[in-house]
Amino acid sequence: MIKLTKLGIVLMAASLLSILLLYLIGGETTSPVPLERAEKGNLVNFTGLCVYSQEGFSILYNGKETIAVYETLETDKSYKIIGKLLDESKHSVEALEINEAPHKVLNLESLQGAFWIDSSCYLLTPQKIKLSKCLNANKGEKVEIYGLFYGDKFHVVDYIPKGFLKTPVDRMPLKIKGVVIQNITPATIWNGSEEINVYLPYKTKLALGDEVEIVGIARLYSTLTIYVNSPRDVNVIGKAKTVPIGKERIGEIAHGVCQVTKASVSLSLNCTELKLYGFSANFGDIIEFHSIRRKNSLYCIKCMVKIPREELPNSICAPLPNTPLKIQGKVEWIKRYKNGFGLANVSNKNCWILLKLPKSLGISLEVNETITAFGFYTIYREKPAFEIPSRDDICLNGSC
Repeated sequence: MIKLTKLGIVLMAASLLSILLLYLIGGETTSPVPLERAEKGNLVNFTGLCVYSQEGFSILYNGKETIAVYETLETDKSYKIIGKLLDESKHSVEALEINEAPHKVLNLESLQGAFWIDSSCYLLTPQKIKLSKCLNANKGEKVEIYGLFYGDKFHVVDYIPKGFLKTPVDRMPLKIKGVVIQNITPATIWNGSEEINVYLPYKTKLALGDEVEIVGIARLYSTLTIYVNSPRDVNVIGKAKTVPIGKERIGEIAHGVCQVTKASVSLSLNCTELKLYGFSANFGDIIEFHSIRRKNSLYCIKCMVKIPREELPNSICAPLPNTPLKIQGKVEWIKRYKNGFGLANVSNKNCWILLKLPKSLGISLEVNETITAFGFYTIYREKPAFEIPSRDDICLNGSC
C-alpha cells in the first residue's frame, strides 16, 4: 500500500489542477498557443506590459498586440497570461494563470532625452513625450528610458539617469549657476564667462548679487536665454563675493566710499571710471555703496549718502583741483559780457574767488548776496576761479 505524505498530496493536487485547466477550456486545443494563431475558445499564451488597469480590468500590450483581462494588475509591469480567448477579435482573454514576467522578454523601445515635470511628467527630445509615470531623476536631467508606446504615453519599465547637459541645446533643459546682475525682466545671470537672460515664473523675484542655480528650457538666441516654468526650479545658494571698489570683477559686489563728480541718470564717482546706476545723489555728495558689477557699470544694491555736500568744508581759501568742492561767501561785484557770459567775485573774510556764470546756466546774481556753490576749482585769466555744473549747484541766501 502506497503512503502519501502531506507534501505529496499537495503536489499531486496541483498537477491534477493544471491538467484539468488544460482540458476544461472547452475547445479542441489543449495547450496554449500564441495569440496570432489562436481562435475563439483556444488556450492562449500572451506576455505583455500592463498599460491600463482599474478594479477588475486590465489591458496588456506587447508592442504589436493588445489583450484585455478581467483582473486587477499593476501598470508598467510585465505579465505572462495563460487563458481562454473569449472573442473573435482576439482582444479579450479569461485569465487562468497570471505570472509576472521579466521586461527583457518584451521587444522594448529605447528613447533618449531629458526628464521634465510640468502638468505631468515628460521626456523632452525636444519633442514633448508624455510618460506613464514620473522618474526618480532630477528635473532637466538626461535619461535613457526603456518601454513601449501605447496611446498618448510612453510606458516606462526602466531608465538610466545620465546627468545634466554640459552645453546648451535649443529647446532642451539646461541647469545654470551664476550671480544675478540684473533683476528686471528678463533677469540677467553672470555664469563667470557670459550673460544669460532668464525669464522667471510670475511673481518670482531675485535679488541683485544672489548666487543662484536655475533649471529651465534653453533657447539659443544671440544671448543664451532660459525659460523657467516653476519657482521650485530657482534656488538661491549664496551671495556674490564683496570686494573693495576697483578690485571687483563682473558678478562681484563692489564696496566703496566715494564722492559724486557728476549726477544725472547715473552717478560718476571719483574712485572708478564705471558709472553707478540705481541711486540718486547730488554732485559733491560723499556716498557709501555696495553695488553689483556688470560688464560696463555698477548697479546699487545698498547705497547711502554718507556726507551730504552741504556738510563739506568751505574751500574758498584752499581750493583743490579736480575735486568737487563747496565755496561759500558774499558777492562783491558782478561783471557781464556782451555774449552773456558773466563773472562774480565771491569773498569770505580775506579770501576770494571768481565764480564763472555761463549764459546757459541762467543764473542772475546781485551784489551782497550770500551764495553757496558746488563745483570745481579752475583758472580764469590766471586768476583763481570756480565753475558749477548746473543751476542746481548754487544756493542763494541759504535757499537751494
